[in-house]
Formats: sequence, C-alpha cells, structure tokens
Amino acid sequence: MRGVALQDLGFLDAMGVRLGLMRTHARALPGARAYDFKPFYRGSKVSVIGAITVSKVLAVMTINDSMDAAVFKAYVSQCLVPQLWRGAVVVMDNLPAHKVEAIAPLIEAVGAKVLYLSPYSPEFNP
Repeated sequence: MRGVALQDLGFLDAMGVRLGLMRTHARALPGARAYDFKPFYRGSKVSVIGAITVSKVLAVMTINDSMDAAVFKAYVSQCLVPQLWRGAVVVMDNLPAHKVEAIAPLIEAVGAKVLYLSPYSPEFNP
C-alpha cells in the first residue's frame, strides 16, 4: 500500500435495505404501556452498490431484491469501469460475487487494480 497514492484508492461495498421492517421496541409515557401490532414482514428489499474515493462518489447503483454475481458484473462494467482511471486501486471485501472471474479483468482492462481486503476486516473499508 505504500506505493498507492491516496487519491488513487476507491472503496467499493454493497448493502441491503428491507423496506417493510418495523421497530421491535417503542416508548410510552411513564406508567403507560406501548402497544402495537407487528404484521408479518411483507416488504421488498433494495440493494445498494457503491464506490467512493477520498474526494467523490464514483458510482452508485440500486436494484430491487438481492445482489448476485450477474448484477455485480453489470454494475462493474456499466457503472464503475467508465469512472476508473489508469492507476486506480479498487478496494473491496471478499463477498463471493466480488470474486467472480470476470470482475478483475474488467477493472484491469482500464489500467486499474483490484485489492481484496483480508477476511473479516470491515474496518479497512470506509
């Protein structure tokens, strides 16, 4: 990492958001009890995939439902790669979808590099 300039680092990560979740706890006035009905979960899920540098957001994509390798490949090829530059280093975790064989060659084709974090190290990815 000593040879990588800070402005050349790009950090990529994904997250899922469940839209139908309800709170499991509530507040009430002193001496009163909080009551509510919690229906069976029926909401949809949205996945957000994004990459940032120290100065800007490189690329963001949202999809309905969960992310898989095909969706991640589409994100890399259509959203991320057009924003990369020669010498960029894309840092990502070890999610199996990130390690599909086609991902690294897509990124390396523009002169960028891929750096996978060590297992169980989320503190290295802002």
